[in-house]
Amino acid sequence: MSLLFGRIVRDPIRSLDEIPTFSWADYVVLALMLSVSAGIGIYYACTGGKQRTTSEFLLGDRKMSTLPVAMSLLAGFLSSVTILGIPAEVYMNGAGYWYICLSFCVVVPLVIYIYMPLFYNLGIVSVFEYLERRFSRGIRIYACILFMINMLIYLAVVLYGPAIALSAVTRIPDWACILIVGMICTFYTSVGGVKAVVWTDTLQLLLMFGGAITTLAVAIYYAGGIKDVVALANSSGRLKDLYNFDLNPTTRHTFWSVVIGGIFFWLSVYGVNQTQVQRYLSIPTLRQAQNCMWIGLPGFIILLTTTTWTGLALYGYYRHCDPLWQGLISAPDQIVPLFTMETLGTYYGLPGLIVVGVFSGSLSTISSGVNALAAIFLEDCWKLWKPDTSPEWQCRVSKIAAVTFGIVCIAFAFIVAQMGGVLEFAYALFGMISGPLLGLFALGMFFPWSNTKGAAIGFTIGLAIALWIGIGSKLAGSLSEQPMLGRTPDPVSCPSMTGTYPSIQNIYKVNYEILDIYEMSYLWYGPIGCTTVVLIGLLVSFITGPRAGKEIDPQLMVPLFAKIFFFLPENTKRKFWFGVQYDRPLLIVHPRTNEDGGKVPAVSAIALPVVTVSEATPPPMNPAPRSGLTTRAPSIYTMNSSSHNNNGHFNHNMDYEVKMSAC
Repeated sequence: MSLLFGRIVRDPIRSLDEIPTFSWADYVVLALMLSVSAGIGIYYACTGGKQRTTSEFLLGDRKMSTLPVAMSLLAGFLSSVTILGIPAEVYMNGAGYWYICLSFCVVVPLVIYIYMPLFYNLGIVSVFEYLERRFSRGIRIYACILFMINMLIYLAVVLYGPAIALSAVTRIPDWACILIVGMICTFYTSVGGVKAVVWTDTLQLLLMFGGAITTLAVAIYYAGGIKDVVALANSSGRLKDLYNFDLNPTTRHTFWSVVIGGIFFWLSVYGVNQTQVQRYLSIPTLRQAQNCMWIGLPGFIILLTTTTWTGLALYGYYRHCDPLWQGLISAPDQIVPLFTMETLGTYYGLPGLIVVGVFSGSLSTISSGVNALAAIFLEDCWKLWKPDTSPEWQCRVSKIAAVTFGIVCIAFAFIVAQMGGVLEFAYALFGMISGPLLGLFALGMFFPWSNTKGAAIGFTIGLAIALWIGIGSKLAGSLSEQPMLGRTPDPVSCPSMTGTYPSIQNIYKVNYEILDIYEMSYLWYGPIGCTTVVLIGLLVSFITGPRAGKEIDPQLMVPLFAKIFFFLPENTKRKFWFGVQYDRPLLIVHPRTNEDGGKVPAVSAIALPVVTVSEATPPPMNPAPRSGLTTRAPSIYTMNSSSHNNNGHFNHNMDYEVKMSAC
């Protein structure tokens, strides 16, 4: 680097050979982080209950603390995609993606007051169990299989993406990155359970923040300061998306596409995605679980804002010599590792800190995903096949499933590496499937008229339309306009120009021959899929015979429209219940002791649904002699059960705390 009129000027770089590589100190930092992560898994495998029950392995006995779970929820989907992808997106296309923060501000209260109470009070482990109770077992299995396939592909991309980005500039082979991250993550997830996942997520989130803030500070310094960063971003058009309120759905990023598309995306993640729901189900009380989301909100905004500013600062640094034009990197996601090694390569340990943040992003997402997949396999596959499996074997099956899914993710990552160009498609695929899944849950929760046929046909059509538009767009090869203004090559500071970009004229020429629907912004895939499922599902339900609200268990429904019109008189709001008897007395059962005789929190135990009791349906249990079951609320009773399976019966030799209350 050199100074010219008080400004830092980038020295000419002709090849990666001129950039420093990882030092011994950087490798020590990386090895230390991986060792600590593995050590956390070993610690929780040897302490407490030693992961001997599925309740501990999958839900931490529902005794997890609020702060680490809040950080785990935040880290679960703020992966290396955030650390590498958002700066690259802003560098290439502008800062419009920052509006995703507004989406999250809308999503958090929706999750807290609508989705979270329903899943938490049902006491389920797998979110797909809800679909069986509301619709049928076939719908449950249908949705579960699609989710598992989609999640495995996504986790493989999360594992492969950082590996290829880091290997290009740090000289760490991509296969080594895949194996290291995949094996360490699989190890501590399979031996330490959700406790290890949550606490390693906490550590890794701190490292992600440390790496992101360090990168931002260095980038602003080398770009000439905050004033220069803002001025250059404004003159180059990278801030124009912040003022773009265009309603055209083919525009890649506008206020409406980012905010509306972001709401549907984050609702599908935090509202009905197993990886996130399983986290807040591990909290002792609903209030603490809700606090987790509030705590995570500012952290999300800070990290997204940090990475957005990093992208703007990187433009200020590389504006006269784009490393893509120069041929130093082959993909925008490699720009953060390149900048790190170029500016900090001579400072032992600092590049390692930033790379550790990237690795942490991958570890947190993959560990959360593997643990969730293990829970789904146990609850939605194994228990349906072998419902009489002993608790000991259920725990063993969960651990074997975690190891297996970890190995499959590693294998898929190597397959992705051979396919090339599949990264963006895989991320889009996640949105194509998550939108219809969100619509399926919304159909069940908010619309009592929906039936099984409507759910099956609506979900199938919604999924088909989302996949048709998304895959068709990729196959058609539509191109997005990229702001070229300001990125002018300087022959002095930018030698060896080998890379090329399609010109704006070529983009218009290519897109002219493509159907408009294939030019639609990827952010609309989720809203289209979700809306289609709800509309088609309701239409088919009314044609085939809608369900009556009074026939549906009120614990499976949410009075959404009554909540929206909360300001209306009580009698008027009851009309928006659509016949669902939300005031029906409910028998809420909480286990007092587990199979080993140990105390557990006063919430529904693993796989123990909340039981609804009405005059027509007697309670499925034998009350203790002094129980005296009545309809007065609230009252506490103690009773002993006779059996338990997934159909609502209870375990042998377990005492329960029973509370009568109104919904």
